[in-house]
Amino acid sequence: MPKAKSSVEIKNKKASFEYEFIERFTAGIVLCGTEIKSVRAGKASLVDCYCYFVNGELYVRNMNISEYWWGTVNRH
Repeated sequence: MPKAKSSVEIKNKKASFEYEFIERFTAGIVLCGTEIKSVRAGKASLVDCYCYFVNGELYVRNMNISEYWWGTVNRH
């Protein structure tokens, strides 16, 4: 039986308190190597980050993903 993919949701509660959302988007993000393990461990922060569009693509600026504790220099 195939393993079910885990769903990780990161929310910025402070933003929803301070601002009114006019539109909402659901988006995926491309991560490599140990970044994935850090996000699954809850080591991602959206504090002081923002999104912007360039040529129809949405980009995230200043998102913080902490280093994975068990990662080595040879990994991402």
